[in-house]
Amino acid sequence: MNFFKMQWKWFWIFSLGFFFTTIIGTQTHELGHIAVAESLGYETTLSYGSMNYNFEGFAADADVITWRKMFETVDGYENFSAAEKIKANNLFKKIETKFPKPKNHSLYVTIGGPAQTILTCFIGLFILAYRSRNREENFKIIDWVAVFMSLFILREVFNTVMAAGSYLIKGANNFSGDEFRISTQLGFNQWTIPIMTAVLGAIIASFVIFMIVPRKYRFTFITAGFLGSIVGFILWFNYLGPWLFS
Repeated sequence: MNFFKMQWKWFWIFSLGFFFTTIIGTQTHELGHIAVAESLGYETTLSYGSMNYNFEGFAADADVITWRKMFETVDGYENFSAAEKIKANNLFKKIETKFPKPKNHSLYVTIGGPAQTILTCFIGLFILAYRSRNREENFKIIDWVAVFMSLFILREVFNTVMAAGSYLIKGANNFSGDEFRISTQLGFNQWTIPIMTAVLGAIIASFVIFMIVPRKYRFTFITAGFLGSIVGFILWFNYLGPWLFS
């Protein structure tokens, strides 16, 4: 059988699968953060690519409202005047005093997102392992669902590769991704956790794609993965997400 034979019907099905997986994976990742935050007693809000959490009454606090309004007309703290920077700093310190967050809470909430992503991956792997003894010659829908679930961990690979590219091309050295923040909060080099999770993700994804996905679908699946993921990322973060959460 020709490995590079494209099966167009399946190409569009897989592309659609990757499209929705990108969106679902993003939202469930944020729900992982939210689950931990709410278990610690915080109020939370979900957005299309992020989440926020804070104590009850935080958003209605007069100092918080004033502090946020300062950023509505100025694009970034660095563009404040000297007097405005002093005012913003004093307000922020006052807010921190009124609403203190234990440092370990930030770590726990940050871990919640990657933990959810990795847990979903392992649930998918468990289903594939269980089904391997009961699977007929052809994949069933549940097998494909499990494959896509197991590939949620590609998020870890993507984030680290993008950060590495930013470092090599732009010279960036401070990253806000979950894995980078976890490393920093644990006192490690900021690349420690991202590299570990990226390596784990690459190993699992390679195993699933080259050992689990049937050979006759493999090239079509890989090609569709690039198209579906890229289109899903662009449409969700630039159009659908902002529209749905506006």
